[in-house]
Amino acid sequence: MAHILVIDDDSDILYILTELLTGERHTVEVASDGKAGIALVAEQTFDLVITDMVMPEMDGIEVISSIREHSPSVRIIVLTGGTSKLNKEYLMSMAKAMHAHKVIAKPINFKELKEAVHDVLTT
Repeated sequence: MAHILVIDDDSDILYILTELLTGERHTVEVASDGKAGIALVAEQTFDLVITDMVMPEMDGIEVISSIREHSPSVRIIVLTGGTSKLNKEYLMSMAKAMHAHKVIAKPINFKELKEAVHDVLTT
């Protein structure tokens, strides 16, 4: 199965996605912000990165840009719920413009996420 990195500043989401993805027989690493996530991408090889858009230290846009620059073959799924200043649709369109393979709105529909992971890894 795949080696997946999940980057999100919400520890509950990290826990839930780890359980969901390991239940699908994937190996999962986690990072609680973009900077830590990029450090892991520099150290290890991942098949897929699932990242939030709004995080401390380094946001999802910076994460996607860095991955595209240093590991262009890595697949990317973006999760976003927006903020009071940046609406969800705007952030989703930015992620699509940066060539994220899939963009999923929060709150996360776990069936949709499982299908997205499968689709991204098999194309």
